[in-house]
Amino acid sequence: MKILFLTFILAALLLLTACFSDAPSSKETDSDTPNVTVADLKGWQGEVSQKLPGVVRPGKRAALSTRFAGTLLTVEVEPGDRVTSGDLLASVDAREVTAAIAATRSKINATQASVEQARLESQRLERLYAEDLIARVRMERAQVKYEELQAQLQAAKSELETQQANLSYTRLTAPFNGRVTETPVDAGSFVGPGQPLVIMESRGQLRVDVPVSSQVASRLRSGEPLSVIIGPEGKRLPATLTSVVPALGEEATGQRLRLRLEAADDLLSPGQVVSVLVPDRAQQTQSSQWVGLPRAALLRRGQLTGTLVVEQNSSSSVVRLEWIKLANPPANDSELIPVTQGLAVGDRVVLNPSPRLEDGQAVTIKPSGSQHAGE
Repeated sequence: MKILFLTFILAALLLLTACFSDAPSSKETDSDTPNVTVADLKGWQGEVSQKLPGVVRPGKRAALSTRFAGTLLTVEVEPGDRVTSGDLLASVDAREVTAAIAATRSKINATQASVEQARLESQRLERLYAEDLIARVRMERAQVKYEELQAQLQAAKSELETQQANLSYTRLTAPFNGRVTETPVDAGSFVGPGQPLVIMESRGQLRVDVPVSSQVASRLRSGEPLSVIIGPEGKRLPATLTSVVPALGEEATGQRLRLRLEAADDLLSPGQVVSVLVPDRAQQTQSSQWVGLPRAALLRRGQLTGTLVVEQNSSSSVVRLEWIKLANPPANDSELIPVTQGLAVGDRVVLNPSPRLEDGQAVTIKPSGSQHAGE
C-alpha cells in the first residue's frame, strides 16, 4: 500500500511540473527598427513628355478589286489565311473578256491580210508610175490606203493588250506576303469596278498613327525616337517618327504623326489603341521647378501615387507618406520620373520600401546606402 501511495504522489508532482513548464518564461520583445536605403532628390533636368493615344496600323494593306462588272465565281481564301505573293485569291467571270479577246485576234488576222495586200498593191503601182504608165494620184492613193490599214492593225493590237490586261483582273492574286483580313463579297455575287473583294495586310512591320495638333507636330522632326506603351504593365517599345501626315478627314484641323515600330510584339495587332510618349517642349521651361524621383521609390495605392520621405528628428529618423503628382516620363527609359507636386529638392526618399513600412514609423538609415537621385 505504501508503494502505491508513493507512486501516486510522484505522478502528481510530475503533472504539476509539466503544467508550470508551459507558461511563458519571458515577455515578448519589440521588433528592431528596420533599415532603409535612401536617395537625395535633385531638380529635374530631363525632357518632358506628353502621353497621346495612337492606333496601330499594318505596314502594308491592300483592298483588291476588279476593273469591270461581272459575277464573282470563286473566293479561294478565308479571313486569317496566310498567303504569299502570287497566290490566287478570287476569280471573276471572264467570258465577256475572253470573247472580246477572240474577236480582237480575228480582227488582227484580217487586218494583217489587208495590210499585206495593200503593201503589194502599193509596190506594184510604184513600178507602173516609174515606167510612166499610170498617173501619180493612183500611186499616192495606194500608199494612203496602206498606211491607214497599218494604223488599224496597230489599234487592234493595242485593243488586244487592253483586253488581256482586263483578263488579268478576273484573277485576283496576292501582291505581297501577308494575311487575309476580310472577304466582303461571297462567290456568286455580281460585282462592279472598284468594289473590294479581298482585303489583306502585311504585319511583318507595324506603324502607329497619332493625331496631334499642328503646334505639337511643328516641334517634331522626322527620324526622332519615340516610345509606344502597351499592355497593363506599361511595356515600352521603341518607335521612330517617319512622317507628319495632314489630317484630310472632314472638319480635320490637326495632323497625324506616323511612327514605325522598331520591334514587333505579340500583344500588338492592327486597330489596337496604344499610348505614345511625345516630347512636350512647350512645358520644358516649367520643368525647372520639378524634382526627379527614382522609380524604385515610387508607391502606388489604388489611384494614388506617393513615396516615403525620411524626416530627421532630434533622436531618430521617421518616414512620412507623401502623395505626389507626376508628369509623363521622357520617351527614353530613364530611371527618374518627373514630379510636379509634393516633393522638393533635397528631400530624402526610401528606395524599394518594404510593404510593412508605415507612415510615422521610425527607421534606421543604412550608412552606405544613401545616394543622390540621378547618379
